[in-house]
Amino acid sequence: MKKQRYNMFVFVTAIMLLSACVTPDTSGLKKFDSVPLPQSANQSKFYSVILLEVTDEPGYSEYRRLNESVFANAGCYIERELRLAGAGKGPLETGTPNRAIITYCDTPNAFSALGKDEAYLKIKPMMLQSTSGFSFISGKSVYSETSGSRVEDRLYVIKISRFNDKPHQTELQRMKPMLALYGFHAENIIVADHAHGIESPDEIAIFYFDQSELQKELYKDNTVMSAIDNFNKTYTDSFVYLGGTAMQVR
Repeated sequence: MKKQRYNMFVFVTAIMLLSACVTPDTSGLKKFDSVPLPQSANQSKFYSVILLEVTDEPGYSEYRRLNESVFANAGCYIERELRLAGAGKGPLETGTPNRAIITYCDTPNAFSALGKDEAYLKIKPMMLQSTSGFSFISGKSVYSETSGSRVEDRLYVIKISRFNDKPHQTELQRMKPMLALYGFHAENIIVADHAHGIESPDEIAIFYFDQSELQKELYKDNTVMSAIDNFNKTYTDSFVYLGGTAMQVR
């Protein structure tokens, strides 16, 4: 996959995948102004998205409590933790994760170095005993935006994609721009450069709807749904969607 495919135009227009020239019925839903962050906002951070299935909530919570200082000492932080609902939708196999943890580190090797950190190795057995199906994808953030919605009201959608070689910019440009009416934003788009426990993708995107009801309105729009289906069939080799809600990050 050539790196020039991942210019800002590709990622900004990729967000437009869920748009079409129709007006959804959003009466009664609160509107929020989208406030895109500068392109450089996340580019100094090195991201990893962890997927796992929590099988012992009390044990995992204790691990997370102890792990917070270990992470911070290594220059790594948890930006968002999502409770995933249901199986992933799409052909890319992810197992059965019920949790997604979006982390970032100050340096490119900090996350992998944790595997050799003595403090982390002491608490790692707690993670192994309270979870299963551990996998992660690492890479560099290339785009981020936010809105005025409350995090606890949002419905998050993670999309993991592996693209084929067909140029898709023109199609994305054609499908622009009623996206804001659905309250749909890209919190983070990450170009993947390493994966463990999962088929290596090109991109992992963390999207969200300002309110869950807005996703329901989008689902009623046959034009949008058809465009999404056609895009995935035409321009991706594999993909998966994972949905969930944000949890309190300590």
